Amino acid sequence: MIKLHFEKLSRFERINEPCNVAIPFPQGELKDLSNIAITDGSKIVPSQFRITARWADDSVKWLLANFLADLPGNKSKDYYFSFNNTGIISTTEILEVSIKNERVNINTGKLQIEFCKNGESGIFHSITHETATYEKGEIIGPIIYDNVGKIWKAHVGEQGWEIIEDGPVRAIIQTKGKHLNASGKDWIDYTLRIYAYAGKPWIRLDYQIINREDGKEQEIKGIELRLNSCESSVNDIQTAIATSNYKSKIVKGTGYEKLYHLIDAKELIYEANEHFPETFYGTFWADWRDDKKGGVCATIFQAHQNFPKAMEVDKSGISIRIVPCEAGGVKFIQGMGKTHRIFLHFHSADEAIEELNIRSLQFQLPDRPVLEPEVYERAKVFDDIFVKQKIDSVEIFLINLADSRAKAYGILHWGDAPDPGYTQQGRGNGEPVWTNNEYDFPHAAMLMYAKSGERRMLDYMLVAAEHWMDVDVCHYSNDPLRHQAQIIHSTRHATGEVEVSHEWVEGLFDYYHQTGEQFAYDTALGIGENILRQLAQPKYQQKGKINARETGWALRALVALYKETYDEKWLEPAEKIIKHFEAWKEEYGAWLSPYTDHTSIRVPFMISIAVGSLMRYYRIRPQATIKNMIIDAVDDMIENCMLENGLFYYKELPSLRRMGNNTLTLETLTNAYELTGNTKYLKAGLPTFKNTINSSRMSFGFSKQISGDALILQGPGPKMFAQSFYPITAFYTAATKAGIL
Repeated sequence: MIKLHFEKLSRFERINEPCNVAIPFPQGELKDLSNIAITDGSKIVPSQFRITARWADDSVKWLLANFLADLPGNKSKDYYFSFNNTGIISTTEILEVSIKNERVNINTGKLQIEFCKNGESGIFHSITHETATYEKGEIIGPIIYDNVGKIWKAHVGEQGWEIIEDGPVRAIIQTKGKHLNASGKDWIDYTLRIYAYAGKPWIRLDYQIINREDGKEQEIKGIELRLNSCESSVNDIQTAIATSNYKSKIVKGTGYEKLYHLIDAKELIYEANEHFPETFYGTFWADWRDDKKGGVCATIFQAHQNFPKAMEVDKSGISIRIVPCEAGGVKFIQGMGKTHRIFLHFHSADEAIEELNIRSLQFQLPDRPVLEPEVYERAKVFDDIFVKQKIDSVEIFLINLADSRAKAYGILHWGDAPDPGYTQQGRGNGEPVWTNNEYDFPHAAMLMYAKSGERRMLDYMLVAAEHWMDVDVCHYSNDPLRHQAQIIHSTRHATGEVEVSHEWVEGLFDYYHQTGEQFAYDTALGIGENILRQLAQPKYQQKGKINARETGWALRALVALYKETYDEKWLEPAEKIIKHFEAWKEEYGAWLSPYTDHTSIRVPFMISIAVGSLMRYYRIRPQATIKNMIIDAVDDMIENCMLENGLFYYKELPSLRRMGNNTLTLETLTNAYELTGNTKYLKAGLPTFKNTINSSRMSFGFSKQISGDALILQGPGPKMFAQSFYPITAFYTAATKAGIL
């Protein structure tokens, strides 16, 4: 059995709470899903399973489990994944997905939802809760307002609805299409996913827009979803609106007045909040009800972090302002997307406001079971980062490095942060230069989660990956060398160039395994396709020098794509890249980098990039040539790049011979140790390792600054953790096991 540990969270009991967890398995262990189950230690609970990755032998590599858990108030609880169960699940919960009269229908037992079909205006045809029905005209949108105020309404796409999951625990359906104006002209792509849960009176709505229009950018003045009432009189109405970060501030009203709240940068800059905001900041909801029909409570997920956001509620219903028109609008560069998540909770007329608030908070801070690090270690889905004899100072450093980075709030910025170094160098001409998940911050966070079991590390990964696959990837361009590419660090995220050396994929696969969201998987494959198109250019057919370094960097992504899919096409450029490295070495006698017009120098950072990329390929395609090339390069680096104090210099020129602080050299030395078993390579890294760990401790006193449409929380850029985590951890693991730490 595999333990699924729920930490103590809410002080209230949760019955049949929808939960999910991604479980990894060693190759060959799980091939048959017929007898698997989730149990509470005695009885089997309702669950459903989905395979998100397989090993080369077709056994399960990653399994996504959704199940219903009974969780006690103010206590932790353990559930278990079991391999051999033949018991019967006893449950009265209902979840049905059906097609009636050409319409997709979902019945949760508490809600009956009928969706519009292709050719009809809108998304929802009707929603029935208990005896009350919300008709098509009462659920408006999502709608977009363009920069002159014209309305464009989302319609079900030409392909209709796709049923992604159909229970028994959760159902997911999806449609893709365009927004149409009154004359039938279309503008701005969208994808809309609906999540419904067995026995629950609420749904989750994920609404993504992508700018696939011609032109450099499109300005969206506002985005709105409205829940109107066509029947109620003002005397029947009760309303409420709430925000929180510590205690919820709930304002109650009637149909006689409008309740309104706008979350913007001016509010946030003066609002104290001590939470790790990826895990929790607060909540933002509005409620409307009448005595006969009951009511609906709408919550915007992570509204503060994704400001501007607004809610308005009065006798006519609720206006959910995903982008408030009154906030000035948002400009989307071509190829850029953005996803928002909304919860709609239908309830009876006498439902207590306090209960609605608790459920809204539960949406913002859901229960997530945690696996023990040994589960990941045993499955071997990640490189060896698991230390048995932990050293407190190292563990503290790694946690602080992840926690103390810069962050940013804002609709296009949440999940990313500027890099202070790039910005101060003037690369943005005075504007912040956004990191764009350089060095794959989400993957580093996922590894830290697997290693530590700290829940917020998983949340770091989820938030960063969601930003990355929406904003930092060009989802549409007529230029095939830009289409599907990850854009390098730049102002406004998507103004930069595309370089084959700055495209990553592992964090997107991590997100897919943890959530099952296909868009993450497809985005990773798209990045891979762009890399293949880049490598086919004439400039990458040359041998050695700069191309070898850049293509070597790309080799990391190609190896990751192969390990995920086992599709040989991802490795087709690999042998040519290996030849480039050989030519680079033959021309200079070592891996030297052309620098000034009259110098070719050693750069430990570049050598480390080359070694790390080749080592990843070597692990799946061992070759003596690669092994010898790596060992020769590392020996040369130790002999020529190490200062008297044991640290490696920055670059091999008198004008650049300062002490380097790039931790990638630690990964390089660890790779040489892996190939040879010679501890001299680990000992050579001890000064760099100790100097890094003993560096000044991180500060958590974030200062806040409004910069354009972003609220920036100052700190080191995310690149620092992303770049440093794996080299430090790989060295730490190897050196501890070798007995030299």
